[in-house]
Amino acid sequence: MPDNNSPWGSSGGSGGGNRGNSPWGNGGRKPSGNKGGRKAPPQADLDNVIRGFKAQFGGGKGPVKTGGGGKPGLGMPLVIAGIGIAMLLMSCVYTVDQQEQAVVLRFGRYQQTTLPGLHFKLPSPIETIRKVDMDTKRTITFGGGSQQNLMLTGDENIARVDYAVIWVVKDAADYVFNVENVPSAVSDVAESAMREVVGKTELETFITSGRDTAGAQVQVLMQEMLDEYKSGVAIDKVELTTAEAPKDVLKAFLDVVSAKQDAEQSILAGRRLENELIPRANADADQLIQEANGYKEAVIAESRGDADRFRAIYKEYKAAPRVTRQRMYLETMEEVYQNSDKIILDEGAGSGVVPYLPLDQLIRKGGK
Repeated sequence: MPDNNSPWGSSGGSGGGNRGNSPWGNGGRKPSGNKGGRKAPPQADLDNVIRGFKAQFGGGKGPVKTGGGGKPGLGMPLVIAGIGIAMLLMSCVYTVDQQEQAVVLRFGRYQQTTLPGLHFKLPSPIETIRKVDMDTKRTITFGGGSQQNLMLTGDENIARVDYAVIWVVKDAADYVFNVENVPSAVSDVAESAMREVVGKTELETFITSGRDTAGAQVQVLMQEMLDEYKSGVAIDKVELTTAEAPKDVLKAFLDVVSAKQDAEQSILAGRRLENELIPRANADADQLIQEANGYKEAVIAESRGDADRFRAIYKEYKAAPRVTRQRMYLETMEEVYQNSDKIILDEGAGSGVVPYLPLDQLIRKGGK
């Protein structure tokens, strides 16, 4: 009796009805060319083979009956189970490259941070990992090209500021969990810090000697702000590529700078002349003061000598007034007539004699 539930299908025909149980569909005989019977279509043969393979491994509609009975096949479930177990075991092993760190999450919650090397974890999805590149320096640029990144300075001028921020990851767990979009946060913090520093600096100072100082201040301010957010980011460098007045007013600004430089040169020349004249004047003043002090000491000494001499004469005068007066008279007359021409007339030369005075000789001597 034919079994209509057989996975091989039923192809009908004669010969006791067993012909329908054959997977070849020709009475149990393997078809061979065109010999004997009717040749089955190629598609029907392929379908019969596929059905037979499924039934052999338990994938048919019912159990395969062979001989006195049959039992269901377990091959395909075992294969699937083995593949699943292998995939689970493979998900328990992971490697971290030399420049990376891996953040291990258990049901989405932070568990630990692993360093470079081979590591094990619980199978997914119990534990998952997120790898973070720790060595690569990331760069964010502001301005440049045709764009003008304009900022207001401390003296209410406008400056064009193009700069680049270079940063790295210093803490993988903070980088993954605390800030949703770290590059965007770094960009916002950089712009805020730069505007704050530029807003406290005068334009001329900022575009000349204050560029490096401004970059260092921005780096410090950015690091403080990012540390407050616990972003896990370290600012490596803030580099100012352009710091100048806007193109529209650059010529006028350069004229102002040139005028200020000329003024500074004039001031320096005046200070140089001042440094030459003031020491010289101080030296002359010191010399005059020294001469005056010497004259003062001389006058004082002379006055003291005259006073001492007067006291000595007075002492002698008290002892012998007449002699002292006579001596003082003679000394005075000697001093007065010492260098003058003198004519001495003798009263006892005789009466009635007119004295002869050589006036012509006196006049000649006085004219010399």
